[in-house]
Amino acid sequence: LSLWRAVTLFVLFAAVFESSLAYVLAVDYGSDWIKVSFMNPGVHFDVLLNKDSKRKIQSCVAWKKDERLFGSDATNIVRPMLFSF
Repeated sequence: LSLWRAVTLFVLFAAVFESSLAYVLAVDYGSDWIKVSFMNPGVHFDVLLNKDSKRKIQSCVAWKKDERLFGSDATNIVRPMLFSF
């Protein structure tokens, strides 16, 4: 029984120690906006910025010939089509 306890304690210690060294990427995919945050061991979490230095990315995907566009780039090509009536 003491060997079983020792193995259990070792496994729990290894799991706690290993999880504290893990990197985490969190993606919040909403209907209007996407937010992505990154957590690094020993550093506070940070919300990642897009190429326009914004924390929120519009939830939009568009295709232009063979090119796939995301966020504001996709919105910029879709918006003129919506208001061209």
